[in-house]
Parts: sequence; C-alpha cells; structure tokens
Amino acid sequence: MKSSKQDNGVGITRRDFLKSSAAAVLTAGVAGSVLAENASVATSPSNAEPIKAGIIGTGSQGTLLLGHAVAVPGVQMVATCDIYPPHLEKSKVVAKGAEGYDDYRRLLDRKDIQAVIIATPLYLHAPITIAALKAGKHVFCEKMMAYSIDQAKDMARTSRDEKKILQLGHQRRVNENYGRAFDAITKENVLGRITQVRAQWHRNGSWRRDIPDAKYEKLLNWRMYKEFSHGLMAELGSHQMDIANWFLQSPPTSVMASGGIDYWKDGRTTYDNISVIYEYPNGVRCTYTSITTNAYDSYSEEFMGDEGTLIIQPEKALLYPEAKAPDIVWAPLAAKDTSKGKEAIILDAQATRKEEAQAAGESLTGANKAKKSDYYVELVEFFDSVRTGKQPKCNRDTALQACVASIKANEAAEKGTKVAITPDMFVY
Repeated sequence: MKSSKQDNGVGITRRDFLKSSAAAVLTAGVAGSVLAENASVATSPSNAEPIKAGIIGTGSQGTLLLGHAVAVPGVQMVATCDIYPPHLEKSKVVAKGAEGYDDYRRLLDRKDIQAVIIATPLYLHAPITIAALKAGKHVFCEKMMAYSIDQAKDMARTSRDEKKILQLGHQRRVNENYGRAFDAITKENVLGRITQVRAQWHRNGSWRRDIPDAKYEKLLNWRMYKEFSHGLMAELGSHQMDIANWFLQSPPTSVMASGGIDYWKDGRTTYDNISVIYEYPNGVRCTYTSITTNAYDSYSEEFMGDEGTLIIQPEKALLYPEAKAPDIVWAPLAAKDTSKGKEAIILDAQATRKEEAQAAGESLTGANKAKKSDYYVELVEFFDSVRTGKQPKCNRDTALQACVASIKANEAAEKGTKVAITPDMFVY
C-alpha cells in the first residue's frame, strides 16, 4: 500500500489501494441468502492445525481487534499490514513474530493465510474485502459494511460465489444481554405489540485525533471526511440500526433525517449531529439521534410496546412493564433496578448458566462468571465459522440491511426529504 504520491491529503493514492481489486468487483448477480445457502466452506476437525490469519489496518480499532485475536485458541496471527509506520510497528508488538507489510496485496498473496481481519477506513472495506475473498481468504471486516450500497452488494455476492465466510463487526449481535433481550421480546412477548423504538449515541467531544503532522490529517481523522466515511451514521448509527432490524425482524421501509455541522467548525465534512426517523412495517417508527456535544444519555436502544419498555445497553438490559401488562411468572425472583426512579426488572443473561451450575451443585465464580469482551466473542465466532462453515450471527445479509439503513439516513438528511428503502436494495 506504499506510495510517494498524495491523494486527498492521505499520503497514498486511492489508485494504489484499489489496483488489483476494484477491477475485479462483480457488478451483475442474482439474489442470495446466507441462511438458504447450500454450499459451505470445508469443515475442520477439532484437532486441526491452527488457523493462520492476518490483519489489514492496525489503527486504534484494528489494534483492539488484534489484541483479542491473538488470544483466541487455535489461531495464529502471522501477518499485519498498515501504511502508517507507527501503526504497523505497534501491531508487530501485539502479534509477536508476525510479518509486517505496508501493501495489503503482499499479505493476500500468502498461501498459508486462511483468514483476514480488515479494519481499514470505510471507503476501503469493499475493494480489500473483495480482493481477500477472491484470494481464497475468509474475512472479518469492521463495520459499516461498505461505503456504498452497490459495494456492499458486491462484497456479499463475492462471499457467496467464492463460498467464503464474511462476518461484519456489529458486535452487539454476540452480546449476551442483547441475546437475552431478543428472546424476551420474541419468545416471552414481554413487550406485547411493539409500537415505537428510540435509540441514541451521544458523546461530548470533537472526535478529532491528534496528529504528528498536518499531512496525516485525513489519514488519521478519515471518519470526519465524506470522501472516506459516512460519519456518525456509519461509525455509530449502523450498530444501533442493526439492533433495530434484528429485534423488529425487518429492515426499515423509509427514512427522514436532519443533520448538520453546527458546532465543530474545524474543516470536517461529515455531520457533527444527526436526527433520524425510520419507518418499519406495521406502523412502527424508530427515532435515532447521534450528537457530539452532550453525553448525558450516552447510548442505548429502547423498544416500547403496549405491555412494556425494554432499555438495552451492552452492559445491561432493563424491562419496565406497563401497568396493564400481565404478570411475568419469573419477575418476583428477578433482580430489580431503581436507578431511573422507576422499578425495572433486570434481564439476567447468565440466568441459564446459573441454573445449570446450581443443578450441578456448582457456582458461577471466577473465570466462568466473568463476561468476555464482545470483541473477543465475535472473533471466536468468526474463527469457529472458518473451521465449520457455520454462518456468523452478523453475516452479509444482516450487515447489508444495517448498511442500507445508515446510508439512506444520510441521503435523507442531505436531500431534506423522505427517502424510500425498497426490497431491491437487499438483493444481490
């Protein structure tokens, strides 16, 4: 990925990044479904040789993932790649013994590498992912799926046609609190009929990273520039739209939005705040806000039904029954939370494990009680999928839905009008 030329202030030309991969992007195809796919990757026995893997993009998020990947049993991180020398050197400290590259194509040329983690700026997700899939590698790619809907479809199509795993980094899908909340909604019907969803991700800060030299501005602060990123909706909102789609078991059908650069007058071109209204089937609406000037509400997703409200965060899930709601059999035994001035039932994601432990005369203490990082869990799932061919929870279909929803929200804000989200957007 090395170049002496300048492009968009990044210090490397887009052509260098895309050469050998963009030309290979498929543009024609038919509908595909992860769940309906008959062909799968070859499975591996439990005593198989360790999976050899590499990572492309070792900035802050990439290094975080790398730190978890090296701890996954049965995995060897043998290669790292980044165009920014400090990031590359840091990655070689985390993945001891790994070979470092400044050109991702050299990493992909290695025949011994079975899987790659991609944590590059958003606009490079599609070309590098497609190149990796065509090189015979399974891919874990950070969220959001791609810079454009067409690129996301190309990624999905290539994964299907090459019969390779493609997992995206919406880690709430593996969080046990979200899994417990989903079961409570879909299997126990604790909310009755869902009528409204509210979500937000609020921060108080510029989102700007310190840079050693002005020439690295767009390389390191790429999230703040439209040519590289879709800003707040891509980096934050896509996580929460993934949850809305999952829990409502449908993508939205339309979106309205308003956004602007109203506080941080620092040269950025992506919004510093956005407010969104999605419409889902059956009259359900989801309001979403992301701001950078106040952190009071932090982040959460709220699902409101005629029998209760469920407020979910990665750290906890709280159920507030409506007065008219029927009694929940297990509610008297559940722990309660009164931090918001009302009594909520805490959905205990470890309840099943506790019951199993008690039945066996054991207790959940120490290592078996500690909650694993969602980043670690999603990578364990990825490498397990590489071995078995089982599709991950955040697969190409679910990730495409979140990608479409996020891109269309920005489009609605830019146009100042309601934008339709149609079924053909999910067909590849």
